[in-house]
Amino acid sequence: MEQYDVLVVGGGAVGFFAAINTAERNPGLSVAILERGTSVLNKVKVSGGGRCNVTHAEFIPNELASFYPRGQKELKGPFHSFMTGDTMAWFESRGVPLKIEDDGRVFPVSNSSQTIIDCFLKQSQKYDIKLKKNHAVRSIGQKGDSWAVKTTKEVFSCKKLMMATGSNPKIWQMLQSLGHNISPAVPSLFTFDIDDPRLKDILGVVAKDVAVEVMGTSLHSEGPLLITH
Repeated sequence: MEQYDVLVVGGGAVGFFAAINTAERNPGLSVAILERGTSVLNKVKVSGGGRCNVTHAEFIPNELASFYPRGQKELKGPFHSFMTGDTMAWFESRGVPLKIEDDGRVFPVSNSSQTIIDCFLKQSQKYDIKLKKNHAVRSIGQKGDSWAVKTTKEVFSCKKLMMATGSNPKIWQMLQSLGHNISPAVPSLFTFDIDDPRLKDILGVVAKDVAVEVMGTSLHSEGPLLITH
């Protein structure tokens, strides 16, 4: 059984950001990240058409919170503690210059999501954060004053446990069994897989006001449209 002070489940942007800040502010703690896949930060790599839109240039906490209909009230407090400017400063102070585009999206100057990935990996190495890939969590339980986390390969023990798994129903069920309330999920982004060669030359393009319909159905949506890989 491997033991850590802090265990983060999920090797995405949230998991890395939490692990790095924890290790940086608490040098004496041992920190590890569990990732079920063979690689980490996969969604970062493809976000923003491969450029990684880091954040949005809205610097007023209440205004930014208004873009989250289901969590507007709950996010006002956190946004007053850590805001868009703090996010930008975090990356720039770690060697990642950023730029604000005309539509308010914030990208690395390099126009490559790999710059963000490299930053996360470099910082995790700097603070000796262990990366455990191919470790899908199978169960979570308390053992005394510690947590026992069983994966497909091993059992881990930790004092503090953070879940950064995103939209993972199996993890939601585990958390529910521990007494947490899970709000019903609703779609936020709709993806269409279209095999059309005309799209290949416009990856990363955003159209602000688009109406989309699925022919032969009543499905209809309006809003911004992003062309991705």
